[in-house]
Amino acid sequence: MIERDIVEFNKNTVVPGPSKKGYGYTYYAKKNFRAGEIVVHGFGKIIDHQTGHISVQIGIKKHFLPRKWTGRYWNHSCEPNCYIKTRKDGFPDWLAMKNIKKGEELTFSYYMTEYEWAKNAAEDAIVCGCESRRCRKKIVSFAQLTKNEQRKNRHYLSKYLLLF
Repeated sequence: MIERDIVEFNKNTVVPGPSKKGYGYTYYAKKNFRAGEIVVHGFGKIIDHQTGHISVQIGIKKHFLPRKWTGRYWNHSCEPNCYIKTRKDGFPDWLAMKNIKKGEELTFSYYMTEYEWAKNAAEDAIVCGCESRRCRKKIVSFAQLTKNEQRKNRHYLSKYLLLF
């Protein structure tokens, strides 16, 4: 996929806007989605480290910096409505975990992409405010999940995390 096609696809599926939970910007569904349907294609500049904010991990020492229309405005939830599926080019697609209604905020859990937090990662210090019934009050990385949680969530993870 080329960036132009990704941006065009994403502009038809989501709209960025301020989060109602005070998380800055987020994506909202521009249409109804059925479970399993692709919501957003991720894409961006490849870097070899995690940044303090914004980067998305796609390999052991491989992250990407998304832009507005290529995955920049995802917010965390302890009960997300989207999950990750790695494309052949190594970038993630976000898919609906359940049916999503037009106008609904789109969320995922950072453990689906991030193996562990770098020392400067903002997420490691943030108190989660997702307000879900299962809120942990903390945003966790894959390495912070129990082995049972890692196994249970295998279907929702970036492909590289399946190596652990």
